Amino acid sequence: MPSFKVRFIKTVCDDTGGEHRACQAAFKVDAASLSAAAQQAETHFCRQKSVGDWTTIADVLELRTSPA
Repeated sequence: MPSFKVRFIKTVCDDTGGEHRACQAAFKVDAASLSAAAQQAETHFCRQKSVGDWTTIADVLELRTSPA
């Protein structure tokens, strides 16, 4: 089964107005597909952060296949 690296990213502004990407959480997920990996990571993230919707904390979910 393929492995995926999943990161939840939030774009934040610094005191000069510059934008930066901040990783809110990162997971390694074993799943049959990208969509299954995203669903598993979303569920885990929401449990970990005690939220019902991951978009309240992060702006973007990044998925990458892990090297074999």
